[in-house]
Amino acid sequence: MESGKRRSVIVGIFVIIGLVIFVSAVLFLGKQQKLFNKSIQVKAIFKDVNGLAAGRNILYSGVKVGTVKKIRFVRANEILVIMNIDVSAQEFLHKDVVARITTEGLMGNKVVMLSGGTPDMPMIEDGDQLMVGSGLSTEEIMTTLQTNNKSLVEITNNLKVITRNIVDGKGTLGKLLTEDVVYKNLDATMAGLNEAVINTRRLTSALSDYTAKLQTKGVLANDLVTDTIVFARLRSTLMEMNAVAENANQAVLALQQASEGVKTGLANTNAPAGMLLQDTAFANALRATIINLESSSSKLDTNMLALRNNFFFRGYFRKKAKQEMAAQKEKEKQAKRARKQ
Repeated sequence: MESGKRRSVIVGIFVIIGLVIFVSAVLFLGKQQKLFNKSIQVKAIFKDVNGLAAGRNILYSGVKVGTVKKIRFVRANEILVIMNIDVSAQEFLHKDVVARITTEGLMGNKVVMLSGGTPDMPMIEDGDQLMVGSGLSTEEIMTTLQTNNKSLVEITNNLKVITRNIVDGKGTLGKLLTEDVVYKNLDATMAGLNEAVINTRRLTSALSDYTAKLQTKGVLANDLVTDTIVFARLRSTLMEMNAVAENANQAVLALQQASEGVKTGLANTNAPAGMLLQDTAFANALRATIINLESSSSKLDTNMLALRNNFFFRGYFRKKAKQEMAAQKEKEKQAKRARKQ
């Protein structure tokens, strides 16, 4: 009888311990899965869930905010994912939040990653459908890594070729490292450049000194730069010189035209000057006329002398001579008066 009671006690103790362990396990798992937390349900429709399963985590900014409740087909290439979102995280999630399926780590489990959302939008509510963004799958990551690996291998091979050519003395850089002549030429070039820099500095210094002298007051250059009156006078003088030069050009042009006219007239036998130079008969007649005029003027002088000595006209010429002498004296008196004044 006592052994039966003892057995019952022991069995009861084990049952109680088992219940405690079971309840603890349920509470622990429920806490991990947040089965006892208040939550709202939202949904999203994906074309490919990439191995996502029910019970997987939902992350927002790296923080777990819920779990995946159910996954089912709506139609071909459309998969409905129902998610439980903790009420405590509801205020941080807005209606324009974007859901993506990604991987925890490189080879980890698939999870739903929530991102985006603006504070101006209202927060999500029970039954809302979230926008879906494209996620990067593991296969795409591996493909990208393989492409980058191929590019890296190609770059490494090119670097090997370049370094080999440099070591063998090929190319400009290789010759520079292996041949003394190239180095000496480069050294001489650098020396020439250094000398050019020194000369440039000297020239700059000289220009600076010259500029300082230009700023000295009283110098013509300073007056030209600072004195507007001098500059205006110089400009006016230049304009007048330009006008004079223009007039001189016009005068020269007119003389050229006149000389061309004279040349044309001299070449034309119908023109008077042309007739004088070209027509010998006209020249001879003109010469004879001049000779006759000279002879006539000589005879006229003789007649006038005889006329002045004539008795009848002698008084007239004497009176004329007195009048001329009186006029001459009057002119001399006026000239003296003008000098005195």
